[in-house]
Order: sequence, then structure tokens, then C-alpha cells
Amino acid sequence: MPFEEEMVERSTLYELDDSLKVRLPSPEDLVIMKSIPRRPKDLEDIRGIAQKYPDLDKKRIKKWVTTFGEILDQPDLWKQIEALLTSA
Repeated sequence: MPFEEEMVERSTLYELDDSLKVRLPSPEDLVIMKSIPRRPKDLEDIRGIAQKYPDLDKKRIKKWVTTFGEILDQPDLWKQIEALLTSA
């Protein structure tokens, strides 16, 4: 799926020591992933990410959250996530 491919390309590889490397998603991609299950903890995390990273690429987030909202038959998904991003 294009989102997953983009997410891997945009991720950052951290080398914690000689034998341990961890690849982490961008803050935007983390918001996108957490927007799908929308558990209370995910929504809290999205708000926290928006507070920590005020310059998030909201256009990218909107593109993918809207796409997943259509796939999941949840057309209001972006509005819910946008409210969290703007209330931070």
C-alpha cells in the first residue's frame, strides 16, 4: 500500500548501540496510524504529538486520514482528527 511505503521512506533509523537499531515513524505518520483505531489513548497521543510538534504537515495527515476514512466508511474521520490537532 502506498502509505506504508511512504511511511518507511519517511522514517528515521536510530542506532541505539552497536547491535540495536530502531526505525521510528515521522510524527505525521504516527498521527495517521493512531487515527485509525481512535482508542482514547490514541486520541490523547495525537493531541500530545500535536503539542510537541506544532509544525506538523497537516496537509499530509489530512490526505491519508481522509483516504483511510473513505476506506473504513468513516467520512468524518478527518474532522475528528483535525479537531485534536487544532486544540493542541
